[in-house]
Amino acid sequence: DYRIEFTIPVFGHDITHNHSPIFWLFAGIGLAIFWPLVLAYITSEIGLTERYVIRKKGLIAIEVDQIDLDDIRAELEAMYEYDRELVSASYDSDNDPEILETVQAIDRAHAERLKEIVACIGWPTRELVGLKATQAAYMVVQHAGHDVEFQNECLERMVDLVAQGKLPASYVALLTDRIRVFSDQPQVFGTQMKLARNELGIMVPTPTVPIEDPAHLNDRRALMGMVPHEQFVDAIQIAYEASISEPNSAFASVETDSE
Repeated sequence: DYRIEFTIPVFGHDITHNHSPIFWLFAGIGLAIFWPLVLAYITSEIGLTERYVIRKKGLIAIEVDQIDLDDIRAELEAMYEYDRELVSASYDSDNDPEILETVQAIDRAHAERLKEIVACIGWPTRELVGLKATQAAYMVVQHAGHDVEFQNECLERMVDLVAQGKLPASYVALLTDRIRVFSDQPQVFGTQMKLARNELGIMVPTPTVPIEDPAHLNDRRALMGMVPHEQFVDAIQIAYEASISEPNSAFASVETDSE
């Protein structure tokens, strides 16, 4: 009967064990499976690999979520295209209740899915999922006015990412204003605009809700790396006029509720 003998020193004593080759086979398999988890815990290397997520729950539990980031990227990019179609449909619906109800239902479904994604990988940054998918995540959360708690959670995550240089500060400005609009409070950065007729009956860009302390608006925008508000308003006006004369032009694709 062939045996393999090894000795383990424990506190100055030797403990001798005899094990068969079958034991070593299973031990090797177990080591290959669990060692990465043990190493991750010991070194506190909790984070993202190229394709998978490793998360730490509590003080001792390690969970490995085999989430394919390519799949998440593709899913978010599909949401991006779908969201743009919904925005276009809502503009063309002439406030058709059935269409608006469908848009709201899809907004809610997208928000719930984004909530699951954020719970697994955090806010989807460009580094993780690419630019288009990051933009898609923002489009989804800005339309999640039915869940202001989730919007505020995402805003907190964005603030941290801006501090780390992983997200443009304008994202924080845009979502801050968006939340304030849904909460019926004055906006801070003047990003939320609509087209309304002025006293002459001409369609012009108008704040969706009043702007707080307008005298210092451009100072606040400059801190967030944003152009002066007058320049932003001019861009919206150009986009609107282009949408009338040249519906398929590049200018006509500029959105009025984001920069």
